[in-house]
Amino acid sequence: MRRYFILLAIVAQLAALAYMAGKREVILATGQQIYLRTAPIDPRDPFRGDFVRLTYPLNAVYSKQIRGNVIDHLDDKGYQVYAVLKLAENDLYVMDFLTDQQSQDQITIKGQITNDRRWGRGRGAANVKYGLEQLFVEQGAGLKIERIRGTRSRIQVPMEVQVAIGGDGTAVLRDFRWSELGMQLEMLRMNRPNRGNNANTGQNQAITTLSPKVKVSLKNVSDAALVIVDWGEHCGFKLVPVRWAMQTYTPVDTTCNPRPLAKQAFISLEPDQSYQAEMDLSKPRWHMLIKNNKGVTSAGEIGIDNNSDMFRIVYQSPKPSQFSQVTVAIQNIWQGQMPSRAFNARGRID
Repeated sequence: MRRYFILLAIVAQLAALAYMAGKREVILATGQQIYLRTAPIDPRDPFRGDFVRLTYPLNAVYSKQIRGNVIDHLDDKGYQVYAVLKLAENDLYVMDFLTDQQSQDQITIKGQITNDRRWGRGRGAANVKYGLEQLFVEQGAGLKIERIRGTRSRIQVPMEVQVAIGGDGTAVLRDFRWSELGMQLEMLRMNRPNRGNNANTGQNQAITTLSPKVKVSLKNVSDAALVIVDWGEHCGFKLVPVRWAMQTYTPVDTTCNPRPLAKQAFISLEPDQSYQAEMDLSKPRWHMLIKNNKGVTSAGEIGIDNNSDMFRIVYQSPKPSQFSQVTVAIQNIWQGQMPSRAFNARGRID
């Protein structure tokens, strides 16, 4: 009798695996195909072959994007949720909102709440996994992928994965491609309070600027010419707080309000060619209205009050309507957003 139950258990496990494998193949063959941008991280597991771990903006969802009863289940591991997606530039899909009801009108991916803090930060975040967080590759290919995607000190190239989505929202990794544009962030000046004491006063020495100076490089990593657009005081870029910032930030400078673009704003990059822009974030161009959690608002540099919140420099291609005043036809314009690594006024880079 015991052998019978053991055999039955083995058969049940094999049937479950066969069902899962069959469902996966059906989704790959018939599911809706979309692309998601992701940033892989680096471990390889020698017992399971080469794989690349992936993280997505979808993994950490903050309160502004949460609907339904999800907000009451942020600590309930395994609670089923759905990421409702919308189309962005370059055929990439991004989060619209997270809910616990499958949408019939928009593309939806099914996920589960997890208490693994790799997927999100801080209170009020829904930490979600979707079964898309590991990409298995041929032996040795994982290291090649990591070399292409780069490190903190080099150009980083985002991976964009192709996903097939079944009728119930189950998502399966299908393939991947690389972004045509890579980005690097360098800290040229880090404004940290001087930890040494002033010999005359015994007090910490004052600093005259509160925010860092950074350099951003955009590199054409494709095999064809690309055009990016930057003008004025680097108006092709914007300073954006991370979603888990403790304070609320609103840009105050109007230098970069939408306006017609001159031909000189269009920068052609041949394959392997880079464009570099230096930005002093202590200048008025980058100042913010800053509202803290007590409702008090101040204006000035992001480094005010020794601020530890994180930010990104985001390259944003102009809207097509801004091209209307350009008299010379411009081709191969790269469309989309490219965010830098997160950093703070103290010089920390995530």
